[in-house]
Amino acid sequence: MALPWWLGTTACSPPPRAGSVADLLAFAFLSPCPQRLLLGAVDLAFVATSLVLAFRCRRLRCGDDSSGAGAAPEREALLLLHLKPSAPPARALLSGHAAALGTSAVLAAASAVLFVLALLRLPPSTLPWRAAESAFLAAHAVAHAAAALTVVVSWRGGADVTTHLRVFWLGSALGAALASASAAARGAAGSLLLPDDALAFTALLLSLPLAYVAVAGTFTPRRDASAGEGEAEEDDHATTPYAAASFLSRAAFSWVHPLISKGYASGSLTADDVPPVSAAHRAQASHALFSSNWPPGSSSRHPVGVALWLSFWPQLILTAFLGLAQMAAMYVGPSLIDKFVAFIRRGGDLTEGLRLVLILLVGKACQTLSSHHYNFQGQLLGMRIRGALQTALYRKSLRLSAAARRAHGAGAIVNYLQVDANMVSSAMHGLHGLWLMPLQIATALLLLYSHLGAAVLVTLAVIAGVTVLTAFANKLNLDYQLKFFQVRDKRVKAVTEILNHMRVIKLQAWEETFGSKVRGLRDDEVGWLRRIMLFMCASNVVFSSAPLAMTVLVFGIYLAAGGDLDAGKVFTATAFFSMLDEPMRNFPQTIVSSMQALVSLGRLNKFLTDAEIDDAAVERIQQGDVAVKVEGGVFAWDREEEPVLKGVDVEVRKGQLAAVVGTVGSGKSSLLSCIMGEMHKISGKVSVRIIISTYNFSSMSKVEFDNSHFV
Repeated sequence: MALPWWLGTTACSPPPRAGSVADLLAFAFLSPCPQRLLLGAVDLAFVATSLVLAFRCRRLRCGDDSSGAGAAPEREALLLLHLKPSAPPARALLSGHAAALGTSAVLAAASAVLFVLALLRLPPSTLPWRAAESAFLAAHAVAHAAAALTVVVSWRGGADVTTHLRVFWLGSALGAALASASAAARGAAGSLLLPDDALAFTALLLSLPLAYVAVAGTFTPRRDASAGEGEAEEDDHATTPYAAASFLSRAAFSWVHPLISKGYASGSLTADDVPPVSAAHRAQASHALFSSNWPPGSSSRHPVGVALWLSFWPQLILTAFLGLAQMAAMYVGPSLIDKFVAFIRRGGDLTEGLRLVLILLVGKACQTLSSHHYNFQGQLLGMRIRGALQTALYRKSLRLSAAARRAHGAGAIVNYLQVDANMVSSAMHGLHGLWLMPLQIATALLLLYSHLGAAVLVTLAVIAGVTVLTAFANKLNLDYQLKFFQVRDKRVKAVTEILNHMRVIKLQAWEETFGSKVRGLRDDEVGWLRRIMLFMCASNVVFSSAPLAMTVLVFGIYLAAGGDLDAGKVFTATAFFSMLDEPMRNFPQTIVSSMQALVSLGRLNKFLTDAEIDDAAVERIQQGDVAVKVEGGVFAWDREEEPVLKGVDVEVRKGQLAAVVGTVGSGKSSLLSCIMGEMHKISGKVSVRIIISTYNFSSMSKVEFDNSHFV
């Protein structure tokens, strides 16, 4: 049996007359030299990824499990408590780790030995093949050595293996399968390439355990026999179904099936039935990651956006790829309609029918999986961003200076936490719609052009008109959003102040007066909200009617031009037109959400970069008999304002009862504020003695202060 030219050659480049595109693809994937170059590129990509992750882990100090100042940002405590140290990782060698470590070590050693033999034994006349073989073996040895080192590090840390290592194992197994298929074909023809073909089967056998571990294996640390019951209960509570799920379980969402089954069987779920969020997805870890990527000083005009991108760009890119996969898979079904109609009309053979059904089945399966994972990863990304922003906003509200606190009232801070953070987090999932929806529309129009010809060009006029209308409406909507946020801040601020002074309002019988003011602010807010809703309704009407108008115009022009419509063209075109409905209907809402998120992002930038209280204004000491001491203090509420307290000298010893007495406006509250560090210290010295006592009660801590009272 004669072999194809691409199976029998060891050349690294195709001949000048290689033939069809199928032959070039077969040469790229099944010929020995391109196979080596492709697998070597996979190995080098894995090594580069491992180096990047190791450098980042070293920069973030991933190995430090302490909860103090030296902890990694992802593990820094949300509140600086003295937590009980966790139990050391299990030292028992796991069977999965042992299999992975042994296989990787054997492959690394074998590749190193073969690399030396290739350099010494291959003849110089086959220089391209010798270079490709040597480079592949060197890269393979280094990559599997890095894989073995990664397994050792994960075992020592008591953690599961990383995702990039699983991907590398799968890639190595697929490469070994390709090499084995080529070797089997050459063996059937009696033209084995020795010793490479014999070693290909061995590499495939060694790669199969790694592929199984990569797909279905999860390394859960085995508990020592001496571990107590308390530690077992603590670790079981910390382990979540999502964190402990394998790759297949996450891909098929089977990790959530027990919870769904329990809810279906019992009819309802309680708070105790819902498992905790994974440690990497909690607000504490998200805020630590967000804070570690905050741009230093005033190096960026949009620090919140920069910090969000640096913190969550991998998941953002992952959702982008999932969106592309979903969009590509959704066109498989409509593209096959014409082929199915032609197959039924001419009565094709069984093989062709099975091939069409198999393509449709694979396409729909890919579309379903990519769609679910796109939505899941988008919601997960939004949850992490919301947790990071709300934690950062809350911490910032505790550290605002006096001038910044006057600029951002309580009502505005509540809106930052409840509205703006949610607006930004929800828009992150829909951010891909700004480029996915136009790409989806353009792809559908190109496919329609291949079926209906130039009649599809009339849709460009409809889309251009809708685009101009959208651009004009978005500018108007942006002004509406700014006005609406301003009026809402005024209303929430007024309601908060009224509730804080309700006793005075009741004593003076001012209920109707202040009630009318709140109703007036509410009417203004509802007025701007009405304008926004009318704008959204008008946009939805325009974009919902545009696909129907395009369908009627295209079919009418196609028939007027003498075109012939058969069942295949009608069904295919109708399917493509129906795929235009969703992007054209949701695109205006996506633009509106993006504009709202842009406004909210600007408000968060202004708030999170505003002035904070000076930590160095108050010196906190832990020794001595003096509880509070102020020497020559001169204080002001802001740097640009005149001092309100001058020549303050106060000394209160431990255990004394001190009283601050004075008339209204004499500075009693200002004195307390300067002691707490809430005022700007122009000159002088403020010292406050504190005593911190730590008690480990179920990983909780207790902070006690001196028994000094101010009346």
